[in-house]
Amino acid sequence: MIPSSRLALPNDKTITISVISGRSKGLAHRITKPKNSIGNIGSGANIEIDDPQVSSLHCAVGITEDTVRLCDLDSTNGTYVNDERVQATNLEHLSEFCVGSTVLLVTILPKRQTDIR
Repeated sequence: MIPSSRLALPNDKTITISVISGRSKGLAHRITKPKNSIGNIGSGANIEIDDPQVSSLHCAVGITEDTVRLCDLDSTNGTYVNDERVQATNLEHLSEFCVGSTVLLVTILPKRQTDIR
């Protein structure tokens, strides 16, 4: 995981993690904290997913000004990116990752600028 001292949300981007396949399909979580845990429903994770194959605290996403880092938290069934089990990896805009039978999508978009008058 990224050292806590480096964690920070970027000022110019909006990051969202959305469930695109699985029981929780349609769930979208806008990232508002630099460290977010993902786990099963009732686990107390920041993002809770209805999937019996997902561990209580399955993985975490750490954010810095220029990086979105996915880290497995020693889950039973693993965290996968491109069908490969990963311990830690960087994610980019439109990266997909799989926990249990759930597929999640990361979107990183520029924040909308309001008109200055």
